[in-house]
Amino acid sequence: MDCPYCREEIQDGATKCKHCGSMLGDTAAANVETTSAFGYFTKCFQLYCVFQGRARRREYWFFILFTTLFSFGFGMLDAILFDATDVGVFSLIFNLVALLPSIGVTVRRLHDTGRSGWWAWIALIPLVGSIILLVFLVQDSHQDNDYGRNPKLAAPAGATTIA
Repeated sequence: MDCPYCREEIQDGATKCKHCGSMLGDTAAANVETTSAFGYFTKCFQLYCVFQGRARRREYWFFILFTTLFSFGFGMLDAILFDATDVGVFSLIFNLVALLPSIGVTVRRLHDTGRSGWWAWIALIPLVGSIILLVFLVQDSHQDNDYGRNPKLAAPAGATTIA
C-alpha cells in the first residue's frame, strides 16, 4: 500500500505514514477536521526535511504567517536584550531552524500546483522571479498528479474535509 500524500510504501492498516507523518484511514479525517492554523505551522516542522508530497495553500500560508510573526518577535527580543540593529542571536537561531521547513513546504506547495520543486530557484532572478514564484504559490491545488493525491480530497471516502 502507498501513502496517498507522499506515495511512499507503507504497511497495510497503518494509521500514520512513517515517511511524511500524515495521518491515514479514519484518523486522517479527524486530522483534517481538527487542524488549526498553528497546527499547520507545527506540521511543517514535523515534515521539516520532506521534499515529496504536496502541501495545501492553507498549510503554506499559515506556515509563512507564523514564521513571520516569530521572526518579528525574536527580532524585537534581540533589540530589547542586546540593543543591536544587526541580526541578533535569537533571530539567527530561529531563522536557521526554520530554513529547512521553509524549503520543504515551498517544494511541497509547488508540487501541489503541478510543478517541480526546482521552480523555487526562479526566486533568484531579481524582482521578476519572486513575482512569478508568488503567482505559482497562490494558485489552487491541481487534481491528482505525479506528486500525489490532491490534499483537499485525500481523506478517505465518506469523510468530510475542510476546503
